[in-house]
Amino acid sequence: MVEIRPAVASDAQTIGEMLGEAFGADPAWAQFFPDEASRPARLTAHYRRHVRRHPDRVDVAVEDGQTLGALLWEPPHREAGRLTRWGGRIAAALALLISPTARRGRAHTRAVEAHRPSEPHWYFHDIAAGPRARGKGIGSALLRHRLDIIDQGGPEPVFLEATTPGSRRLYERFGFLPVGTVPTGPGQESTAMIRPAGAQIG
Repeated sequence: MVEIRPAVASDAQTIGEMLGEAFGADPAWAQFFPDEASRPARLTAHYRRHVRRHPDRVDVAVEDGQTLGALLWEPPHREAGRLTRWGGRIAAALALLISPTARRGRAHTRAVEAHRPSEPHWYFHDIAAGPRARGKGIGSALLRHRLDIIDQGGPEPVFLEATTPGSRRLYERFGFLPVGTVPTGPGQESTAMIRPAGAQIG
């Protein structure tokens, strides 16, 4: 029986490794970490830090004590959230001064954020299942769990970036609509998507 629960800091290593492997070939992440050989390890470190800092913003799918998948999300920005967001922008601006890779990654981030709604909204950053759980509905279970919570408490719009055709099809089944595209490489693009408040699951 699959259970969806909030993450705790001790989940950081397992989730980091799982998402690092899952997004090792992701075209959007390639904008931030262009070296294929080191990308999985750098992603693992990135996700590990995120879970340790914000375990309350991570949903985890587990079964018999094994971690099967995770969803990283961001709640709607209110006044305090906007100040935090500006702090992140300042840090990003400083990184641009010294790192060509940071400039490329930040350009991708700006292109995606240009499609975000102006009103308060949730942001689903990353969702993935571990290699042994793929194709078993773990992604759908994580989406349904968090969207049910959002719909019961608001509802409010949800924004995300679909980086592959397969992920776009999954999100469309949950009421997400494409609102724009962002190039991720030669012949490749990601899709910015919004689920309107109260949208029905297909």
